[in-house]
Amino acid sequence: MVLSPQETSISKGKESVLYAISYIRVSTKKQSEESKSGLDRQHEQYIHWLAAHPNYRNLDGYVYRDAGVSGRGTNRKKGALSVLLKDAKLGKFPVDTCVVVENMTRLCRGGPQEALSLILEICKYGLTIGFTQLGGHIFRGEEDDPL
Repeated sequence: MVLSPQETSISKGKESVLYAISYIRVSTKKQSEESKSGLDRQHEQYIHWLAAHPNYRNLDGYVYRDAGVSGRGTNRKKGALSVLLKDAKLGKFPVDTCVVVENMTRLCRGGPQEALSLILEICKYGLTIGFTQLGGHIFRGEEDDPL
C-alpha cells in the first residue's frame, strides 16, 4: 500500500506532514546483546531526531534493523537495508520520507564510490537521508552540498 503525506493545520496555514523511518545497524551480534548496545543507542538517537524535527512523523509499520550484519555490502545485498531499498523501489513510502541513520558508516563501510552509489539509489526512490550525528541535517539529493 502506498501512503501519501497528510496535511495538518498549524497556526500560520497548512504544512505537509513528512515521514521518517530509521535504519539501525551494528556489525556483530555481541554489539546487539550488550547492556548499552549500539541498537539501543541508535534507536534513542532516532527518537531525539524526531523530537528535533517536529514536521516529521514516524512512518509506523516499518522497522529496519541489522544486528550482526556487515556494512561492507552485506547489508545492501541481504540485510534489512536491502529490504528497505526494495520497499522504496516498490513505492511503499511517501515521497520525501527521510531515512534516518546515525552516520554514513551505519549505511555503508565501503569506499566513496560505493557510498555515493547507495546515496544516489536512496534519493532515486524519492527518499531523503537524515544523520543523527550531523546536527540532524537532511540530504535531499542533487541540490544539497554536504560540505
